[in-house]
Amino acid sequence: MGRISRLYPKGRLRLRIPKMVQSGKKYPLYIEYNWHADSIRKSTGISVSVKEWNEKGYCGIGEIRATTDIDYKYYNHALHKRIEDIDVKIHKYYEMHQHITCDVIRSFLEDNDNALRPDEGKDFIEFAKELMEKRYEKGKIGFSTCKNGISYLNQFEEYLLLEHKGTHGEHKEFIYVSDISEDLLLDFRKYRLLAKKKATTVNKTLCPILQACEYACQLGYISHQLNASLQDLYMKEEDRLDEEERNIKYLTEERLAELVSVYNTIEQPRRKEFLEMWLFAFHACGMRMVDVMTLRWKDIDFNKNFISKIQVKTRNRNTIPLSEPLIRILEKWKGRNKVFVFDLLPENFDINDHEAIYRRRNSWNNTINTSLRCISHDLKWNQDLTFHVSRHTWAVLALAHGAEISEISRLLGHASTGVTERVYAEFLPDNLATVVSKLGFCFIPDMNAKQKKVVSR
Repeated sequence: MGRISRLYPKGRLRLRIPKMVQSGKKYPLYIEYNWHADSIRKSTGISVSVKEWNEKGYCGIGEIRATTDIDYKYYNHALHKRIEDIDVKIHKYYEMHQHITCDVIRSFLEDNDNALRPDEGKDFIEFAKELMEKRYEKGKIGFSTCKNGISYLNQFEEYLLLEHKGTHGEHKEFIYVSDISEDLLLDFRKYRLLAKKKATTVNKTLCPILQACEYACQLGYISHQLNASLQDLYMKEEDRLDEEERNIKYLTEERLAELVSVYNTIEQPRRKEFLEMWLFAFHACGMRMVDVMTLRWKDIDFNKNFISKIQVKTRNRNTIPLSEPLIRILEKWKGRNKVFVFDLLPENFDINDHEAIYRRRNSWNNTINTSLRCISHDLKWNQDLTFHVSRHTWAVLALAHGAEISEISRLLGHASTGVTERVYAEFLPDNLATVVSKLGFCFIPDMNAKQKKVVSR
């Protein structure tokens, strides 16, 4: 039988000796990988003599003999650990790409792990500028659009430098493509608004960034869920971010009661069902629209009274107590769909097809919000009722009733309490003042009392 060819190479230690060996002379020790008739080497910075070297030791990888006058155990451990780490990286790369090249191995030897990143170490600004130039060369955009887009990307680059918001570089001034996040672009959006820029101008600034994110998603550098969230960052032309985020759209308890009171007066069956979904989202601790849409009966444990669902946006499992209002709504929807609770998806829908999920989400979001706005208009409210208002309403009322920010963050399914604090910052002071008031600490002297004389004896 012929020898089975390896899928990727394994490292070993090699002592570089000349044809004529000099007794007692020390020679450099290298880490070596042989692949496709090519040898990739990296010096270890260690030199040993021929008699101190065991080429077949440590299962053929090679090792320094115990007879050497240096600390051979320490050096052998460090060298073997170094090779094992590189071998692991090569294995990971092969698992990702089903092939390996000498250049990739060489980069691992140089401690450059970019090949293991989804974006292969591509810088976002360079990636986005190249996309703008390619679109211009193909005639998809004009000269001024291209130049303006590059100018907006330069502003984003300047922001990364000034705020140290990047993920690499000496001063965190650069960011890899796959490190782009929703929080980063939200902060950049606020940064632009603080510079007194209008919503339309901010949208123009975001445009080349979000186009690059869309392309990055197509290449697999960022997830479909993240890209969908990022594409939602465009501001409404009539709104400003500082007004939009400082004035969270939510319902007071009075308006919430008013909304419930009109339920039985709604004549359109589908509109009434959409309101039921809205109320479900509210009682489910502000469940997102996409999670309401993908909620399955198997996610609900009626015996233990909780909902346990992996969130589509964050891919984290979120557990929500099953309250009486939720049970009443769920009872009404039993029998409509064997798989999905609210019958917004067909029973055979592939829950792992994230791109299809967000297409459906966007479609249903428009349809449901149109119906909900009709309800708020009929009530003659001065604000539109949308599905996301349910999430803000639950969070604001929970804070008003003294719930801990950490508890609210967990129930909302936020990645951290920092996200919750940023979104609902304006509602925190009163709540925190209540906490301080409850503590009632009063360790303070009488400031108006006259100073007592100290009598010396």
